[in-house]
Amino acid sequence: MKLTHDLSGLRERIGKVLHLDDLEQVLAGKGVAQPEEAPQWAIVYRTAYGFCCVYRGQTVELQEMLDVQIWAEEMDVQTWFIGL
Repeated sequence: MKLTHDLSGLRERIGKVLHLDDLEQVLAGKGVAQPEEAPQWAIVYRTAYGFCCVYRGQTVELQEMLDVQIWAEEMDVQTWFIGL
């Protein structure tokens, strides 16, 4: 009986040190973070009057490279530059 009690106490102490309660919650799906979505992409190319982006089938015309960078940040998209 004493050996069972000692093993139980040892198991609890090891569990606290290794944070096994947290691990059980993660494995049960309670603490699992949702996977991030893949980033959206926008094709950017240079025109005679500035830049043009193709995003979700729509064109977005911008005047300067800074405008492209700000727009990409606001829309949370990755830019793919072609023909620059």
